[in-house]
Amino acid sequence: MLRKRSISRQVLDVAYAVVFVLLMMPSTLDGPYGSAGFGVLVGFGVALAVRRRSPRLSLALAWVLAVVQMISGVLPLSADIAIFAILYCSAAYGDNVLRRLGLASAVAGGVIAALYLAFVDGNPFGPATEEGFQEPRLLQFAFLLVGLWAMLGLSWALGRLAYARRTAIESAHARELAEVHQARAEHEVAIEQERNRIARDMHDIVAHSLAVVIAQADGARYVRAVDPAAVDTALTTISDTAREALSDVRVLLGQLRHSQGDLPNPTPDDLERLFDQMRATGLTIDSSIDPTEVSLGAGTHLALYRIAQESLTNALRHGDPDRPVTVTIESDSAGIELTVRNSVLPGRSSPESSGHGVAGMKERASLAGGMCTASGDGSSWTVTAWLPAAGSSTKGID
Repeated sequence: MLRKRSISRQVLDVAYAVVFVLLMMPSTLDGPYGSAGFGVLVGFGVALAVRRRSPRLSLALAWVLAVVQMISGVLPLSADIAIFAILYCSAAYGDNVLRRLGLASAVAGGVIAALYLAFVDGNPFGPATEEGFQEPRLLQFAFLLVGLWAMLGLSWALGRLAYARRTAIESAHARELAEVHQARAEHEVAIEQERNRIARDMHDIVAHSLAVVIAQADGARYVRAVDPAAVDTALTTISDTAREALSDVRVLLGQLRHSQGDLPNPTPDDLERLFDQMRATGLTIDSSIDPTEVSLGAGTHLALYRIAQESLTNALRHGDPDRPVTVTIESDSAGIELTVRNSVLPGRSSPESSGHGVAGMKERASLAGGMCTASGDGSSWTVTAWLPAAGSSTKGID
């Protein structure tokens, strides 16, 4: 298997191999082995040239050259030092299998080389002496084996350390890159959440204001002939509602352009003002607010106000105008519960099937740590929202 190498680095490896062959050539040609020694030298040069691009091929070629060298009776040459570089590359650039093969080659190669050097003199197939393996030869074999294992093992170990260091550097780079991507993703998520929040606010403001304006305009048109004074009242309500909506929309657009602060958080008094505004459209509201004070965060106050606003707007658009809307707010130490119930005219579509308002209410309650349900039975539509007090845990709605 060939590793990906840049052309410049591959050319550099080939240059190193050529320099190695040229440096080792005089000592090899001056020896008694002639063409056999030169062939081994050139072979090791080729192995060095591909040691990093294909460490598997380089290791295999080194074994072939070693076997040829022993069969030809060529004693160790200066070119044999290339084996150390080949073992290093097998551990530094090879896969798991090749690294194990490199270690096995260091162990087995040390044994074979020690046997060859200790017991073979000239004749590659004959014993060292007629008496066979004598003690001095065994002692020589032991020293050679330890020395060869030390050098071959050190070459392999240095390659393994180089691989571990390169892997650690790559892991650190990958971790840094992952952290950059994570930070970018978190930034994009935060931006998307902010856009969704602004879209929800825009929906609530525009839908509520337009519903009030339409109801007032229709009412003024119907009573213009019998009660001209009611027209002025309707126009005043339309003007106030449109002016308030325009102010809120300008703030939202400013957030999109300049990341300005949030809209002013509604207070409990704003709920009564909301009820009065909706009553001015002709909607009958029976409200019951528990006087028990409960500490709510700014986000929870906003969620409570927006859910009540969306519920009353849906009641105005989809409900029975001749039946009252019941609004109940109950509080305890754990949180606050809002219930809005209105009658529905037969054949009218439910708020859940006509937009994103219901989904927005549920999402607002969820972000505040509470819950919101909206359901109907054919004759009425009920929205129930529970929001936790500041510092309390969430709970479900019974």
